Amino acid sequence: MEKIPLLLLFLGHVTVDTCQGTLPVVMAKLKEVFELSYFQVGIMMMLLNLTSSVIQPIFGMVSDRFRTGWFVPVGILWTALAMGLVGWAPSYGVAALLVGLAGLGTAAFHPRAMMAVYLVSGMQRGFGAAIFSTGGNLGFALGPVLGSLLVLGIGLHATLALIPVGVLLFWVIIFYSGDFLRRETAKKTSSQQKDGKKAAGIPWIGLIALCLIVTIRSWVYMSTITYLPLLFQNRGIQLASGSLILTLFLACGAAAGLYGGHVSDRAGRKIVIIGSSLLFPLLAAAMLVAKGPWLWLLAGASGAALLASFSVTIVLAQELLPNNLGLASGLILGLGFGTGGLGTALSGYLADHIGLYQTFWVLALAPLLSIVLVGFIKLTKEPAPSEVRG
Repeated sequence: MEKIPLLLLFLGHVTVDTCQGTLPVVMAKLKEVFELSYFQVGIMMMLLNLTSSVIQPIFGMVSDRFRTGWFVPVGILWTALAMGLVGWAPSYGVAALLVGLAGLGTAAFHPRAMMAVYLVSGMQRGFGAAIFSTGGNLGFALGPVLGSLLVLGIGLHATLALIPVGVLLFWVIIFYSGDFLRRETAKKTSSQQKDGKKAAGIPWIGLIALCLIVTIRSWVYMSTITYLPLLFQNRGIQLASGSLILTLFLACGAAAGLYGGHVSDRAGRKIVIIGSSLLFPLLAAAMLVAKGPWLWLLAGASGAALLASFSVTIVLAQELLPNNLGLASGLILGLGFGTGGLGTALSGYLADHIGLYQTFWVLALAPLLSIVLVGFIKLTKEPAPSEVRG
């Protein structure tokens, strides 16, 4: 495992997803300023997911064929610039446009960075993927706190503070003396030739089932980070406190995602997915009726349950498509999340018509469908313990 490249990729993931993670708090403020409906809020989140996620498989396929290491630093810088300017938008339309543009940076960054993670992790690919995924989850967890400090503490224009970090990391990666972003294509090809493996057919049934599992989880995840602060506002909890509870939800999810990847190397990928899909409905339902300290505790526990399978699904896709790492990464990090992100508009529509509280009950129960879908995923080989430890 190459530690410095993995650290840079981790920090890049933290930065990109922190910028995105500020959006729920920023949108809550924009909702007041522009007098938006829940549906309009959902549309903005949907735009981010369409541009940042749905087109990721295209970037992944391009990365399978060409040397596109520059996608990583440029993706970080582009996302920080676009999100940093959202607070300066003079209208809802301009804000939505900037959010959509920010998504292009993340679409370029994620599959290319995930390819790099796979190749710099050596034999510890499951753990490497878990570290990278934790960076994203940590970024989304830090986003609401940073958004609260900037937007609620200073004002909407303070989103400009997101830009310097992106600029700094851009130059650090550009001037890093290692060649981890330039040698990956050749390294991957050499490895495949050495193993003497022929390109296998795509296991469509298992791949579609896995994408549906990720879609369901993404729908619940993106809807939760979008509407949870608003739900707490309706219950008389201040936006600042609601943002901290959301941060706890995401922070516990980030930690569980790291541990879930570790457990899946030993107990199996599907076991972790099933456990996650069973625990979240119970904990989320309890969170919806909880008050006081129990609300904080159950928010953290439900976040951990939901995101325990986060890195597991990425590694599972790579194991299903070992010769198409960019496509595998793009599908899970992109298409699965993007189609799930479309559900934020659906959740907003439901919230406008049946109520936000009732909508969260629908979201709480949705992951139960994943238990059925797991049965359609067939792997020819689970990684041996010796392969995991390297």
